[in-house]
Amino acid sequence: MELRHLKAFVVAADLQHFSRAAEQLGIAQPALSQLMRTLESELGLVLFRRENRGVALTAAGEAFLPHARQSIESSELAIAAARRARRGEVGEINIGYHSALFEANLPQLLRHYFSTFPEVKVSLVDAGIRAQFDMLLDHKLDLAFARVFKDHLPDRLRTHHFSQSRLVLLIPDNHELVDSFSGDLATLRHEKFVFLQDSAGIGLTSHTLQACRQNQLHPQNIMYVPSLMSIPGLVAAGIGLSIVPETMTRLTMPGIRIVPLDQAEMVSELSLISRIDERSSAVLHFIEEAHGWG
Repeated sequence: MELRHLKAFVVAADLQHFSRAAEQLGIAQPALSQLMRTLESELGLVLFRRENRGVALTAAGEAFLPHARQSIESSELAIAAARRARRGEVGEINIGYHSALFEANLPQLLRHYFSTFPEVKVSLVDAGIRAQFDMLLDHKLDLAFARVFKDHLPDRLRTHHFSQSRLVLLIPDNHELVDSFSGDLATLRHEKFVFLQDSAGIGLTSHTLQACRQNQLHPQNIMYVPSLMSIPGLVAAGIGLSIVPETMTRLTMPGIRIVPLDQAEMVSELSLISRIDERSSAVLHFIEEAHGWG
């Protein structure tokens, strides 16, 4: 018994007329009659009886009809599920992040993905950059969001651009330079700074300091902290200055002045990281969806 037999049977049963059913199905009436004879022969039942102006279901046909409908519906659901899986709309993805969720569009992307593709189970893992690399290579993560340059990636990983933020200076609002700072970073050479820990030397702080050095700022007095969220509070307390992505300013508080930095190098890129040889349809689909959200 094939699906085409069941579909033809249901249309004929609904219209109670072989000619009109054949027309709706886009086949000739003899072909429809042959389909019904084949179906009846396979079942060993008579499904239709001839009437003056068409056909009517027999008792066996009446009993068979709801199950035929259910079989067609189940097959269509199965086909749709298979197509969703092929498109990557079914599956499981583990995504690493650390400070990346401060980027406004990343939470928005995740919320969109959760609501649009509910058959994909997405798990989020808070991990530093080095741990993200290790977990990606060990297949414990499928994707990761981090601020890292391509030349710091292991060979089996690749980056996809997600977003870019300007870097800004956070300075206590009672600092002696708060009103006189001209934007020349070199004038801050003797100041104390607060930066995120970057023991691997490959993350946000490493690249922020690299950009500073390109503008003649070589901080010598640095306090490193494990969380970006603590930096605004420490700056407000007068512990030091900091340079952070502009997206971090959402966490600012009274006692801080935010100073834009116009130098071309003072930017920070957030990348989506994946394995080069990734084959998972769900993972590849997420990467595709992420394009344009940064």
